[in-house]
Amino acid sequence: MKRGWILILKLLTLLLAAAVILCGLNVVYVNGFYYRDTYGEVQKFNDVPEHITMANFGTSHGLATFQYPADNGYTCFNFALSGSDIYHNYMLAKQYADHIEDGCIVAIPVSYFQFCMPLDTPTEKRYYGILDKSYIRGFSYETLINTNYLPVLRSGEYLFKDLIKDQELDVMIAQAEEIEQPAVEQPTAQEAATEDAAATTAENDGEIVSPSISGGETDLETLRARAVMTKEEQEAHIQELISHAVTRAESWRSGYLLTGQPYMEGNRDYLIEMIAFLKEKGCRVLLLTTPVYYAMNDAFTADELQTYYYEPLQAVCEATGVPYLDLSHDERFDHEPAYYSNADHTTAYGSAAFYQVYMDYLREIGYIA
Repeated sequence: MKRGWILILKLLTLLLAAAVILCGLNVVYVNGFYYRDTYGEVQKFNDVPEHITMANFGTSHGLATFQYPADNGYTCFNFALSGSDIYHNYMLAKQYADHIEDGCIVAIPVSYFQFCMPLDTPTEKRYYGILDKSYIRGFSYETLINTNYLPVLRSGEYLFKDLIKDQELDVMIAQAEEIEQPAVEQPTAQEAATEDAAATTAENDGEIVSPSISGGETDLETLRARAVMTKEEQEAHIQELISHAVTRAESWRSGYLLTGQPYMEGNRDYLIEMIAFLKEKGCRVLLLTTPVYYAMNDAFTADELQTYYYEPLQAVCEATGVPYLDLSHDERFDHEPAYYSNADHTTAYGSAAFYQVYMDYLREIGYIA
């Protein structure tokens, strides 16, 4: 009998030791490079302000483009996430509806590929830490545990890379692979930041300026003054933008545009429902297309953009009556390489220029005085 108790005690000790080791590894992984690279964007949802009076949703295009000045007189929040589909934008609006004030100005940027995004796949793990389970498509408790409590169980090789501090090598490999075969998904926060840092130069009004500008500033002259670069760097950046436009368009064409036709009606309807929901909350809603470098538009055919983007978007505008701001072919932006970190994501300089145009448009349509 005594021997049995000793065996049980040893077993409990081993289980306790294993639990301690597992928890320790979990802490290491959660604080490591790869977990933060995947889930870093969602950390902002830990501190969503109350009484929001100006907000936006969207994909990485909305995430990059909307950089609200701290002193603009509004309580602002950027709900956008890289690669976010229309369904999850809608669910985020439902989840945080109590944070949005009556009369809030809500911009919904719609990216070129969003109407073609799949609607029959389970919700990404990153939403498990944000959304109520009733809003999560294909909810499972296993994913909930693996995501919110013990993500180390699904860490695979990334925990090992964190332990040996292999992040820099992995980032270089990822960058090389993206050049050779670009992914269909939008870049994560870390990838977007890496692309922004890698982009070198551009020219504006005869001055050579760098697109590698840190965020947080909205004074265009200040941003330009910090960005003087050489002619060679400027030319290299323009070539990078053109190359990125071609590879990104081909990626979308062979991915979302090829497989996405069955989802277009569903995504259109979700967007209409989202707008109706926000309007019922008393929000002043508008749709928009964020600035795009001209080479990106040249990489698509007119028929592709019309069929997969403008037709469903026009149907949404007609069904909801909300205003629409299209900056995708706007001459104030589409030939200004300094505004872009890549062909369809703005730098802080581009975001500051966008913000001025955006606020002027809000005045034009009577959303602000």
